[in-house]
Amino acid sequence: MKKNILVRSLYKIKSPMWFADRSKEGDLYDHYMKMHDISLKSFKEYLEGDWEFVFFNKEVDNIQQVFKDHFFELYELWKKGHNILYCGPDNFVTQPLEVFGKYDDFMMFNYTDPKTSVEPNHYNIQHKHFFNADVRYYPQTMEQEIWNIGIEMAENWDFDCWNTEQIILNHMLWQQPNRTLENTLDPYMAYQGHWIFNGMSNAELTKSNQWNGIDLNDAKVLHLHGSRNAPEKLKVMQSLEAIHELR
Repeated sequence: MKKNILVRSLYKIKSPMWFADRSKEGDLYDHYMKMHDISLKSFKEYLEGDWEFVFFNKEVDNIQQVFKDHFFELYELWKKGHNILYCGPDNFVTQPLEVFGKYDDFMMFNYTDPKTSVEPNHYNIQHKHFFNADVRYYPQTMEQEIWNIGIEMAENWDFDCWNTEQIILNHMLWQQPNRTLENTLDPYMAYQGHWIFNGMSNAELTKSNQWNGIDLNDAKVLHLHGSRNAPEKLKVMQSLEAIHELR
């Protein structure tokens, strides 16, 4: 039976080495788990339609193992005929959100930083329009061929490249014949909050809005980028929880 599923992975990672050593941020697993709890409340409040939540939670050695394992976990779930919305624990929904049944293609919605990929990788692939993968949608209607493109790359995972997951997913996104920048870019669905912190200045907010191309207050999903300082991003999530009076 086809279902609409919100999916999240939150693994306990033994190594503090991500793109850099994050040990100074404290207990990352605890910070992200608290962000997850708040995030899920916001989805329960605003995500439209009938849907279920699936949570992948285990212990792994390093962050790249998270990305690789979850790629195949999502594929196995998709093969059962489900529509899948993946959103990481540092995403907050701010207003009613329609996703399920709205898109026929695999979707990501907004640029990452930098907006063009530059990191060397053993696939020798770069993307002019490099989208962030923390909000993505796998409809049951997406083509198996697009999965096959990603699977071939994922089976040969580049563990030396921080952006391997996003490189693979962007390749899948832009190999779809119907995808253009004009009909794909939708920052309302994934406002990138790299610079969003409690107490930020008006100049910092303006910079963030200009980068995204929309006003923060108009965003439906706010991706706070917990990797930019997990303890401080948790404080932002807690502030949003209070503003929206989530229970």
